[in-house]
Amino acid sequence: MAALIAFSRATHRLLSFKTLHKLSVPAHNRCIHINIILYTSQDTDFKVIKSTLQSKELCLGNDILKKVHSLSSQQSIDVALQTVLERSNYFQSLDIPPKVVSKVFDAWPHLLTTEMSQVIERVDFWGHELIDMDWFRATTAKFPRFLAYDISTNIRPKINYLQEYFNDDVTIRHIIRRYPYFLVSRMSTIVERIQRIADIADNRSDMLTLIKRQPRLLYATSSAFVMKVTWLEKLGFQRHEIVNLLLRYPSIFVTNTIKLEEKLDWLVQAGYGDGDPRRILWINPPCLGYTVESMKTKFYLLRDHLKIDLEQIHNCPSALGYSTKRLYHRITYLKHLNMWHGPTQPSLGSFITKSDKDFCSLIVKRPYAEYMDFIQDLPPYAMAGWESSPNTQHDTASIQ
Repeated sequence: MAALIAFSRATHRLLSFKTLHKLSVPAHNRCIHINIILYTSQDTDFKVIKSTLQSKELCLGNDILKKVHSLSSQQSIDVALQTVLERSNYFQSLDIPPKVVSKVFDAWPHLLTTEMSQVIERVDFWGHELIDMDWFRATTAKFPRFLAYDISTNIRPKINYLQEYFNDDVTIRHIIRRYPYFLVSRMSTIVERIQRIADIADNRSDMLTLIKRQPRLLYATSSAFVMKVTWLEKLGFQRHEIVNLLLRYPSIFVTNTIKLEEKLDWLVQAGYGDGDPRRILWINPPCLGYTVESMKTKFYLLRDHLKIDLEQIHNCPSALGYSTKRLYHRITYLKHLNMWHGPTQPSLGSFITKSDKDFCSLIVKRPYAEYMDFIQDLPPYAMAGWESSPNTQHDTASIQ
């Protein structure tokens, strides 16, 4: 390493204005030889920088390495490396591992030229003033880009706007904790998204509840938002009903409309909501969060493998969202207690929607510990023939 640095410095000296005229090279070849030396020097500098940083466990992308190299050409390799390592050491002193620090450099290239006082200001704001250091470390690993935005001119004005608009500092902090990504949007874009939500909500309290339940609403494009409202109105929903629907399942506004239509079409074909898409959505909007394949598999399992009455299946669309493992545990235990057939058999909706403790106390009336011991000894549900039913591959036309 020392030899590489020495060679690099010697090359820079060789190419200084004082030495160029002394090169013992014929004039017509001098330009070619200088270009070769320049290329060799730059390539050597790049390797020195990359090798030195890798020895510190910093694996930076080529773009940021080029910026470090550019900085070294303006000053020196030592100064450029010191700039990188000073910032790296600071982040590592906050218990942020080198791998994550590398991600920060790649996401925020201007970190190299940002004053350390500004870097510390951003860390203090996120890690102490607004939220906490545990959140800061976790978010830095997932979304290092958020550090690239200036606090006083970019981030703080957006947060102040939301706090003043909703007059609820605690909830705004909660929303940012869950979903800080929307803060990288322009202020005008955030204001526009707030206005779109205000267009359908009755009041700011409902608006804040919607955003709290689904913070991604602040990241959805305005055109997609309007398109989703129009789609729901075509299904027959009034504005106040759309708000009610969104309060129960706000994720509908951040799901692709084509995907929503595919899911709704299958549910209609399967007989849910008496074939009325509006009724399906109103009764159980979360069913739009399941994939079509998952719903098909669960439907055939309930109807063909478990022989559950079709009316019960249709009356409990939420059953399509529970895991096969949950069904397996509950039904196997009911069979063990001789409660799966006859007058003591509970309806699908009554036993599948309960928590484990409520299932034990309200449905089977047995100790919770006994149930847990029982399912602990069960073989995996796939080995018990519960992974799929023989009719899983049926076409939806066979549902009718």
